[in-house]
Amino acid sequence: MKIERYPFVGLFLVALLGCPALFGQKAAAGNEPSWIVRTNTDYNNARVPGDAADGYIYLALERQVNIATQTVYHKTVTKIITEAGIQNGSQISVSYDPSYQHMLFHSIQIIRDDSVINKLDLKKIKMVRQETELGRSIYNGTVTALLFLEDVRKGDRIEYSYSVEGFNPVFKGKFSTFVQTQYGAPIGRLLYRLVCPADRQLQIKNRLTDKQPEITQQGKDKTYQWEFKDVPALRAQDELPSWYDPYASIMISEYTSWNEVCKWSQPLFTPHAELSPGLKKKVEEIRSASGNDEEKLALESLRFVQDEVRYMGIEMGVNSHKPNDPDKIFAQRFGDCKDKTFLLCTILKSLGIEAAPVFINTTDKQEIKNWLPTPLAFDHVTVRARVGGKYYWFDPTISFQRGGIKDISYPDYKCGLVLTDTTTGPSIIPLQDPGQVVAKEVFTVKDTHGPATLEVVTRYTGSFADDLRSEVNSNTRSELQQTYLDFYNSYYEGTKASDSLKIVEDDKDGAITTYEYYKINKLWETEKGENRASFNALLISSLIKKPKEHDRTMPIALTYPAHYTEEMQIRVPEDWHFEEQPSEIRSPYFLFLSSTSATDRQVNIKYEYQALKDHIAPGEASDFFTDYDKLKGDLGYVLTEGSSISPSSSSDKYSHTGNKWGENNLLKALLCLALVVGITYMARRK
Repeated sequence: MKIERYPFVGLFLVALLGCPALFGQKAAAGNEPSWIVRTNTDYNNARVPGDAADGYIYLALERQVNIATQTVYHKTVTKIITEAGIQNGSQISVSYDPSYQHMLFHSIQIIRDDSVINKLDLKKIKMVRQETELGRSIYNGTVTALLFLEDVRKGDRIEYSYSVEGFNPVFKGKFSTFVQTQYGAPIGRLLYRLVCPADRQLQIKNRLTDKQPEITQQGKDKTYQWEFKDVPALRAQDELPSWYDPYASIMISEYTSWNEVCKWSQPLFTPHAELSPGLKKKVEEIRSASGNDEEKLALESLRFVQDEVRYMGIEMGVNSHKPNDPDKIFAQRFGDCKDKTFLLCTILKSLGIEAAPVFINTTDKQEIKNWLPTPLAFDHVTVRARVGGKYYWFDPTISFQRGGIKDISYPDYKCGLVLTDTTTGPSIIPLQDPGQVVAKEVFTVKDTHGPATLEVVTRYTGSFADDLRSEVNSNTRSELQQTYLDFYNSYYEGTKASDSLKIVEDDKDGAITTYEYYKINKLWETEKGENRASFNALLISSLIKKPKEHDRTMPIALTYPAHYTEEMQIRVPEDWHFEEQPSEIRSPYFLFLSSTSATDRQVNIKYEYQALKDHIAPGEASDFFTDYDKLKGDLGYVLTEGSSISPSSSSDKYSHTGNKWGENNLLKALLCLALVVGITYMARRK
């Protein structure tokens, strides 16, 4: 599924350049629509607040929409402020879906001093097939008209306008949109104008703005207009949760309820013919293999769709939201989220199991409960099934999930719209992820100057096992071993693998366990006459990131869910004095426990970290930073061998101590860890 939230400013990744004949598309030009309001721009506006973004500023941004003619008119005026703006602001790109849209340029010009230079030359406009989601195996068929402006100079004002005609027919003429009214760049004048037949009712809801539209009526049309002047840039703070959007916006929708959205979508997920012989046969194979056990029926169905129907979507036109027929999906053995969901629901229902699609917003999550009803609120589809009298949530786009039905994890989407006749709004989805990571690192220190060995056993369950299993199936064993080696080598310089990486899977509970073996050639460092060896809970250290900005007006994201237990066992060749200092932090946002036990030649340090929620509210930031610093000081251990002078004797004596390390040592470790990119060990992004 697609969702378009930000209509004015876009970043496009170009997948393929070609000639117009390749797509049957040519750039076209024509007059502006007669229904628009023509506006004048103050090209010398010195009141645009804030600094130039990328070397240029927006003097004007306009979007005018005519619902009856299904046409959107755009006008943009920028001013080049610096030489960097010449590089960043001298190209024009307009994207549209040629399967149902037609695009016309109206004007492209440069205003230099008092001169107007026409730059609308259709022969110089390249038609580009751009696929923004190729990395996710999604093909949307979008075409971009791209023009690289020539002879652009500092101080120039660039003005262009165009119209795109055609709304996605999958919505059957119903209109809804999001209008963003503030950006990360300043804007001199922002205009949104909507022309709507007077007999069509619109729902309007503001978010972080109290601006009301000017409403006028002329004949059979009613016009809504919002105009903003000298809009300052809003700079978002770092480390924000994905669902937190600090930019003001206005929601507009013809849908009167979420149930109406359900009624629109249900026919899309209804098979229009009897199942094909091939799909019927597959259903019977699952039934035969599982008997009357509902859990086995559900799991076998899920694993077939997850593992044997690869993820790939062709989302052109109506297929942005409309899935293919289950028989087609089964025959071609590929599909996107809505295809795989439709196929899984069809199989489960054929087996007598209640199942329904669930619309999801993977970014805004629970925030959609505060939105106006609209199909544009969603970018993903999953499944809710009733098995053994209990509801379970499945994501058929996740591959290689194993274990029993209670071991199946489901991402923390927080809420979703279940497509049933009785649905009245998005439902809260309880966290369904029993997973955790349990690691044990055994360091064997042979002396206080030479190398040491490290053996690591790590057991992953739930979503953590899903992530690792995906890595195992997507990479060679040697690639994984090198990634793991890089992880430890970033902290223990000169570390080498002493044996091959071993991976053991347990299909019974879905767990996956790794066994790693290393030789650390440079464990000890000499500082001020002391030999020191430092050890850090590397996995847990990678989970919590302190934001750069401490004076918070916006929330701080936490990795969630996250449940890690990390044990370090350090074996030494002679008697050592080990400090045993337990620690405990119980906060509203995370739980952290550490304990130490020791004999004369061995110390065991155990850490447990569990995130309790996915964010820190601005008012909690100060307490969080205090707890963070305390946790930071607990996440390591240092062995020290040094000389000391006994007060009663002039002879040298040696002391062997082991204790927790301080902030400086941990900071060094985290700086090393920051250099490692793409480590499969690290907490998955939720």
